[in-house]
Amino acid sequence: MRMPEKYSSPIAYLWGILITILSIFTLEQWVAIVGIVCTIGTFLVNWYYKRKEYKLKEYHYGEDT
Repeated sequence: MRMPEKYSSPIAYLWGILITILSIFTLEQWVAIVGIVCTIGTFLVNWYYKRKEYKLKEYHYGEDT
C-alpha cells in the first residue's frame, strides 16, 4: 500500500524543514536550551502550586494571617 503523492510530498518537505531547524544548533547548544526550558518549567510549576497552597491556607485560616 503506497501513500498518495499529494500526502507524501508535503510530509517530505516538512521533514526536511524540521531537520534543517534541528541542525541549526550543536548538541551542546540543544542541551543548554533544554536545560533552560526545564528550569523555567520547574519554576512555573512550583510557583503555581505554591500559589494554590497559599490561597488554600488563606481560605482555611482566614485573611488574618
